[in-house]
Amino acid sequence: MKIALLKENKNEYRVCLIPADVKVLVANKHEIIITKNAGQEAGFTDREYLEAGAKIANNNSEAIGNSNIILKLSKPTGREFKTISPNQILVSLFNLANNPKVLEKLLKFQQITLGLEAIQENGIFTLMIPNEQIKGKFGALLGAYNLSKLAKFGLGKIFASIEHNKNKAQFTIINASYAGLEAAKAILGLGGNLTVLENDEHLAKQIKDDHYLHTLAKLNNVKFEVIKADYTDLSKIVTTTDVLINTNSLPGSLTAKRITQKMVSTMKPGSVIIDLAIDQGVAGDTEKKPTTFQKPYYIVEGVKHFAIENIPALFANSVSVAISNILTEKFLKNLKGENVLSILKEHPNLMNAIMTYEGHLTNRIVADALHLEYKDIHTLLKIKAL
Repeated sequence: MKIALLKENKNEYRVCLIPADVKVLVANKHEIIITKNAGQEAGFTDREYLEAGAKIANNNSEAIGNSNIILKLSKPTGREFKTISPNQILVSLFNLANNPKVLEKLLKFQQITLGLEAIQENGIFTLMIPNEQIKGKFGALLGAYNLSKLAKFGLGKIFASIEHNKNKAQFTIINASYAGLEAAKAILGLGGNLTVLENDEHLAKQIKDDHYLHTLAKLNNVKFEVIKADYTDLSKIVTTTDVLINTNSLPGSLTAKRITQKMVSTMKPGSVIIDLAIDQGVAGDTEKKPTTFQKPYYIVEGVKHFAIENIPALFANSVSVAISNILTEKFLKNLKGENVLSILKEHPNLMNAIMTYEGHLTNRIVADALHLEYKDIHTLLKIKAL
């Protein structure tokens, strides 16, 4: 199997494979082609890849060549759309529900694509967990920092109680998602009060019954509540919220717009909104557009809005190691031969993550979000669904 690792676009510093895992794949008879400096931003040099047994290509087009599988986290460029052939598989983090123009090109060029966000094992989105964990932990720390006067327009409020002042910062998390759970752990660990709003009964119960969260709340003497309610209750909760964190429970889906202009206008000046699901669409009326690493926030109604795209890339080394380990050990290492489609048929976890195939959209979540026609991949390949 020939596997190409491409150099990423601007502001994407992660890579799908690290040198240690390249060595494992080469030992398993795979040929690995790396674009020059592909791992540099994540802290991995070409020399390390070469020593692991990879070949170095001068550019992405050369790396793509006649590879069977192409790994790239950021969206394909115009040249790459034309270079990748219909008999190759492009593996990426697409978020197609929020990128209809990318989807249009993938369908136009009839490319076979596999979405890392769609790979599941026993109902768990395996590749998304490390990325969502980073988002949640960072979101909590970003909120705590921006309450201080070290940050512009901060309330000058510490998240935890101190002697002679028992008032703690109030955090609110929308959705009991992977990112939401990690943010909850960090917030309660820091000593802030926390409300989690979730209207799905199963998810609400899951986080409400989490023993670790209750232990943290007890140790730090903080208020922790999970409200299983309609999101209209958010309008009451935001008036006392210092930091509002939005997350999305379903990877790959389109973010629901729940934060209205009226809600934001009732929040305290200097409070903070952090949208950790911006990669899947804006969460409210006051979100103008995604923000960047260079300009991470804007202010509306006196409230700081953070809608930073691709937060995990800020911690490229850590996340790259996790993604590479999962991809290698669970999927790539065990692939044999060069007939990609026959390999996918034997690996249902990968088969069910096929996003597009020969001009058809094969992911139901994306199809439902964009109101487009869905085609079942098993039917297209004339095999029994697994």
